[in-house]
Amino acid sequence: MTAKPAKRPVNGVLLLDKPASISSNQALQQARWLYQAEKAGHGGTLDPFATGLLPVLFGEASKFGRYFLDGDKAYEATLAFGAETDTGDGTGTVIREAAPPLLDAVDWVALCARFSGVQRQVPPAFSALKVGGERAYALARRGELPQLEAREVVIHELRLLGVDDDGARFFVRCGKGTYIRSLLRDMAAALGSAGHTRALRRVEVAGLRAMTPLATLRGWQEAGDVAALQAVLLPLDCCVAHLPRVVVPPEKLRFIRNGNDIAYDAPRGEVALYDGAQFFGVGEGRDGRLFPLRLCALAQA
Repeated sequence: MTAKPAKRPVNGVLLLDKPASISSNQALQQARWLYQAEKAGHGGTLDPFATGLLPVLFGEASKFGRYFLDGDKAYEATLAFGAETDTGDGTGTVIREAAPPLLDAVDWVALCARFSGVQRQVPPAFSALKVGGERAYALARRGELPQLEAREVVIHELRLLGVDDDGARFFVRCGKGTYIRSLLRDMAAALGSAGHTRALRRVEVAGLRAMTPLATLRGWQEAGDVAALQAVLLPLDCCVAHLPRVVVPPEKLRFIRNGNDIAYDAPRGEVALYDGAQFFGVGEGRDGRLFPLRLCALAQA
């Protein structure tokens, strides 16, 4: 019997290009296997039909995944007119039909402006939101359509990329909690039609865009090219690049690394902590002191 390869400690962020037809967790597990990583998580679920950027967080990077979850995201999304589905995408059951609008007559600039900025959005029934302690999609699959309340979301940028016979393609940059399936559903309804999301690709998360396909990683793994696999991993501090950087004085490192706050005039709020050039966690500056919030369990330089 062939022994399973030993798992190894891997620390870093992989910007994975998720293919269609697999879940985010399946993509995560495939990436974890290719790296033989001991620990891995991801920074924001993509629907199975969707493709694009899925941040995979290996090892200590998983401690900072919320900064990807909370960060802005950008998508290229295709709206198919004529039918609204219960899932909001092409995998669901049609629940409403309406004639497509005359695409040449639509004022796309005005439509995009109407749905930009702060919006009140009702999430799709097939979503991971919890209703009474249970996921909405679990209720929907049993035929118990959950009553979801409208939530405030922010659309930073919305513009038309092109149209075809029965649909339109858009670029969307949005804040946390936005459902593109709901956005496109509502845009179709505003035009007196019905619609669903035919295709969805995430192209950016928290300012990061470059990504590597699973097939490329698999090719490197089969060729034994460990250097190539390692080269596409980003350092831990890519998760917190938006935070002010604080280099902790050497004489105070031992105290804050052991979980104690120190006297230090840091910027107020969350900051990225460094020992020289080495990132070692996130802290909070408050009232002339620096408090450790989340520290890496890595060997000190």
